[in-house]
Amino acid sequence: MFGTDTAADYNPLLDIDTSFAAYLSARTRSYKDHIVGGMMDYAFDADFSVKQKITAFSGWSKVYKNLMGRDVPNKVKRIFQSADVAGSLKYAEFYNAVKVCAERLQISVPTVYVRNAPSKYEIYSVSAEGTEPFIVATSGLAEVCSKEELLFLIGCECGHIQNNHCIFNMAAPYFGINLSDDQEEINQSEADSSAMQIAGTISEWIKLSDITGDRAGIICLSNPQEYPAIMSSLHGKGIFAHYKKDSFDLAELMKQYEILHITPARSIVIPQECTPIEKRIFAGLEFLSCEILYNWRGDLSKADIHTVNKQALEIRCEIILGAAKEGM
Repeated sequence: MFGTDTAADYNPLLDIDTSFAAYLSARTRSYKDHIVGGMMDYAFDADFSVKQKITAFSGWSKVYKNLMGRDVPNKVKRIFQSADVAGSLKYAEFYNAVKVCAERLQISVPTVYVRNAPSKYEIYSVSAEGTEPFIVATSGLAEVCSKEELLFLIGCECGHIQNNHCIFNMAAPYFGINLSDDQEEINQSEADSSAMQIAGTISEWIKLSDITGDRAGIICLSNPQEYPAIMSSLHGKGIFAHYKKDSFDLAELMKQYEILHITPARSIVIPQECTPIEKRIFAGLEFLSCEILYNWRGDLSKADIHTVNKQALEIRCEIILGAAKEGM
């Protein structure tokens, strides 16, 4: 019996390589395969180009020095002292979400620090040279957000980390831009006149970086097609504090998008009354039909979706946001 080699005796399980090397090869991935031209393949091109413009301002070097030498260390120290680390037992909602997002965006799992603030809905990320990236959230988010909404929010923050947004967001208070109640008090007089010229540029960049963050959040969603409903819900809860809480009818917005989606880029006209949050949602909806989303999420079916390439996506998004018109 032991000397035979018939089809009946063949065990297909013997063909499976169970070595540690094989396991490591199958489980270890790197987002380096998704870097094109020095940026993430899903990142909004206008976000990247304006970020480069900010660093070219003469005043940026002084702001950056203050951030790295004082503000980031102070913020890190304060967070360590005032927030709890999310884990499998405490604040498990955040812990479970960040693990999924890190897997889907192929990054190391950032630590999530949770501030006990049931009535506040805030989330942001911190990442800088010499500092391990982490996310800060308030406990109130877990009370008002669904599992998918938390997945999207944390996915956005992982995207900000992955695209080196954090240091620019932390610079915002130098120019009178407050993205969170949890900002360090900053003496704006420390930013000289040349640095203050960055204010308008960094204010506009924040909107562009949100598009990149939303794309990361979409990649992390269990079902990316739920994106518009999630955005509508989060906006209604006042979570996007740097956007005016303009009310809109999601059903009506989707009807507008159905027309927008089939309109050739050269013919797109965005009504003046379209609010920043509506433009942001339109831009996110455009990403749902981009081939890059399905490159990241091989588990998603695109059988009924006509996908477009990155170049077509960016042209349409720049027109929707007005970035093309403003030379960005």
